[in-house]
Amino acid sequence: MNYKAKMSLTMENGGCLVKMLKSVGVFFGGWGLLKPCHVLADSPYSEPALVSVGSVVVSIIPFVGVLFAVGFYTLLERKVLSIIMIRKGPSKVSYMGILQPFSDAGKLLCKEFIVPTRANVGPFILAPAVMLIISLLGWLLYPYKSAEVFYVFGVILFMAVTSISVYGVMMSGWVSNSKYSLLGAVRAMAQSISYEIPMGFIFFCVVLCAGLFSFQEISMYQQSLFFFFFPLCGALVVWLLCVLAETNRAPFDFVEGESELVSGYNVEYSGGGFAVMFIAEYSSILLSSVVSAIMFFGGNEVLTGLFTLAVAIFFLITRASLPRLRYDKLMNLCWTVLLCVMLSISVCVVVLVSL
Repeated sequence: MNYKAKMSLTMENGGCLVKMLKSVGVFFGGWGLLKPCHVLADSPYSEPALVSVGSVVVSIIPFVGVLFAVGFYTLLERKVLSIIMIRKGPSKVSYMGILQPFSDAGKLLCKEFIVPTRANVGPFILAPAVMLIISLLGWLLYPYKSAEVFYVFGVILFMAVTSISVYGVMMSGWVSNSKYSLLGAVRAMAQSISYEIPMGFIFFCVVLCAGLFSFQEISMYQQSLFFFFFPLCGALVVWLLCVLAETNRAPFDFVEGESELVSGYNVEYSGGGFAVMFIAEYSSILLSSVVSAIMFFGGNEVLTGLFTLAVAIFFLITRASLPRLRYDKLMNLCWTVLLCVMLSISVCVVVLVSL
């Protein structure tokens, strides 16, 4: 490659990076403006006030924190996998590889975003953004103790968000016009629909025990050290299996099985599009860890944080320890084992609560 070609390629990558940063800024700024404003508690009518700069900044901070958490969670994953597999992990970028996530993000964002010739251009570019927006919507349900917006039916909203998360995968797999991507999208839809059924029974048991639909109230209900882990330990095991399947993690990562589908639904994506999909997937994993801690180990915020970290590490250890199953065994596990177990647990919970 000659000097002029290198210069033009560098300028093109720089222009792509600037455009992507502008798009991210417009997205978060618009989200801050659309966020519900502060409503006076003593007013019977909720009238939105003018949006100030401070409210916009406060609304952006949680999402920025999620992005940072995703970056360092990937670093934790590589460290844990290196320990389990007895090999060296990331250790070259800064002290002990702490800045490795920023290096990876910069590398992906500076790469060229290639659109296949036969792909549907508009939906192909929009699919990663849809996946990221849906994954960030779930973080609105985080049980802040001093939240301005209180979701009374947070459990139902979480189920809705997890249900529509498969649409991003479906869109990316369909519009790529690739057989591998399409097979990954079809697998994702079947897997998500199947494992939402036992997950719904788990929510039913937790809500029936607490008598509440809000994550804040469920967390406060367990402040007297009455963890739902003890009466619902069987439901916790089923919940962890369902979360692994819903987030497409090993050993249930059939959506992006490298040995069968090359890379699955994201096989045609590169550069910034692949990075956004990567962020959306790991954001969903962290959100599932937080919800697991709230539902079964809620109450004290310190204990909730510790159990969130424990569940997040469980994802990593499972990936390093278990091989990928066969797809028919995955469906057989859901419809013949987990569904029957959750039906039995639900009947027992109904009987105990009615006594």
